[in-house]
Amino acid sequence: MAVKRGQGGEGERFREQEWTARHITDRLWTFYRDHSSHRAITRVEFVEHIAYLLFLKMEEERSSRAGRFATPTIAPMGTWQRLTDRTGDTLHTELTRVMQILGAPLGEESAGRTTTGGFGPDNSPLETARVLFRDAKPWPVGRMAELSQLIVDEIGPYTWTQVPQAELGSAFAALLSDCREDFLANKETGQILTPPAVLTVVARALDVHPGDTVIDAAGGIGSGLIAAHQVMSVHSERVGPESIAAADLDPRMGRLATMNILLNTGRPFHEAPPVLVADSLKARGVPVARSDRTVRPTVAICNPPFKSTGYVADDKLRSDFWAYGDFPLNFLQHIAITLPTGARAAVFVPDGVLFGNGPAATVRKRLLMNCDVHTLLRLPTGLFHGTNAKSNVLFFTKAVPKPSGEPATRTLWVYDHRTHIHHTDTGNPVTEDDFADFLAAYGRADALGDREKSPRFHPYSAADLLAQQGSSFDLLAGLGPQAKDLGSPRDIATRIADDLNRAQTSFRAVADALG
Repeated sequence: MAVKRGQGGEGERFREQEWTARHITDRLWTFYRDHSSHRAITRVEFVEHIAYLLFLKMEEERSSRAGRFATPTIAPMGTWQRLTDRTGDTLHTELTRVMQILGAPLGEESAGRTTTGGFGPDNSPLETARVLFRDAKPWPVGRMAELSQLIVDEIGPYTWTQVPQAELGSAFAALLSDCREDFLANKETGQILTPPAVLTVVARALDVHPGDTVIDAAGGIGSGLIAAHQVMSVHSERVGPESIAAADLDPRMGRLATMNILLNTGRPFHEAPPVLVADSLKARGVPVARSDRTVRPTVAICNPPFKSTGYVADDKLRSDFWAYGDFPLNFLQHIAITLPTGARAAVFVPDGVLFGNGPAATVRKRLLMNCDVHTLLRLPTGLFHGTNAKSNVLFFTKAVPKPSGEPATRTLWVYDHRTHIHHTDTGNPVTEDDFADFLAAYGRADALGDREKSPRFHPYSAADLLAQQGSSFDLLAGLGPQAKDLGSPRDIATRIADDLNRAQTSFRAVADALG
């Protein structure tokens, strides 16, 4: 029995099987608010440690099961008990040691690793741990009393493997969503949280099913693969671990996505990792690779970093690219070039990819020629926290170029879900129901020729697009010009504050220069 914390009276008890996602998140954030130093430990660092501790605790629970139900331990034997028993410097030393062992590169597992399974360096059970613990570090040694309390009071007393998978997965995803301000603070990396409802709509439009293998070349926190897995699970309760795979260059994103996917899909900790820390753009001919083998995907869902600054083009890196551009453009063509024939894709792109000149124009033309680019979904502004980014989703199917020289695309249908529509993640969050009309207009993936025109859905001939200079995709659906969307009042106030801060810094520099 577990003590019910943060709800009801003192001492009220109930079983882990009865926990809800709301109960889990409320309890953990209460601990963060009441028992941790916000200056020393950010929210995302706190969630990272929840991931470390849950992995070690659940792995210890599974290895302690009786008989054939037990699984070989991945961490050194007795790890959880040692973490429970230690405090202060000794806890910091022990957790650092465990992180170094589990996060060691291939072939560098430290001496002293003792497991019941005897896994070698090439076994997938160690690979998942490597992704989760790569570059991991405990929070400051001076805050070990807080970490010890988190282990002893909030994680250790409970049997986490008995918590309903759907609730535990939803709780961890909610914890990550609550870190959006931390992610926004690093927005120069181009990483933004995509609303899960939008990703579910994309997966439904692509009609993913248990026979598919879905990849994400810029995995982020894994939300795209989780949405695809959930849509697959509607058709079948048995969706294999080989059905999803992703890569991300950032080790932090790799670990958060790994735990997010493990908890939301029920994927065994002993399977090959669902996410690799890798640069997809360097992998010529391979959309995404697993640690055990190359993935041959049937579906790609990708929202790449919307980053164009600080990036140096290197056409020697990918001689197969049609043109070298910024991150969104390069991810778009990476997916279009490396997908096998017949694979379906949905790639998020900013407005600049739709109408930019130079490399963007080249990629649009080659995309029309080599793929069936059948749908463009123009998304409302305000979807992405703290930004007024204008985003779109390009849906296409990889095709074989026609010997006649005709484009593989016949008609590009544009659905305008932007004009007169605005959402924010706080005031007016987007839901799947908001896209009901889009899904109805999109229709079945095998019957795209049966679509009907509407005020928000308009077809454009590929031949006409190619005949225009630049082959612009900056297309409307007949609703007329859109009033300039300045964003929510909070967005406007935030931009004004940022502008004032920058002005203050500039004037201070001028004053200092004048002595």
